[in-house]
Amino acid sequence: MDNKILDHLPPIHHLLNGHNIQWNEEKREIEVTYTAIESFTNPRGTVEGGMICAMLDDAMGILAALNKSQKPAATINLSMDFFRPCEVGDVQTKARYIKEGKKILSIESEAWQHNKLVAKTSAAFMVLD
Repeated sequence: MDNKILDHLPPIHHLLNGHNIQWNEEKREIEVTYTAIESFTNPRGTVEGGMICAMLDDAMGILAALNKSQKPAATINLSMDFFRPCEVGDVQTKARYIKEGKKILSIESEAWQHNKLVAKTSAAFMVLD
């Protein structure tokens, strides 16, 4: 992976305890593990949906930064679906390009825990000049 990207990960990536970034340039996919901690939980004791969304947005943001033009990109639209509660602990995310245009990047991402799908997003990112 481009060390320049790794050296400039946003503060939210570290707040979310992101680690173990795996970049598959051939497939144009990325995998990132996050560690959800107790302070991420809601009153039921499961991870707040917004924190899962932040993890998926972060993973997609890293992927968006690896666009073919290597220009920065910003989220302009995001749709989120939840499938099951997420517990404190590791959350594996996967993000992939659906379409990698010159101006708009269409990306999907998934959050997995214990080999079960927790949530899925689809988003559009605008490549900035």
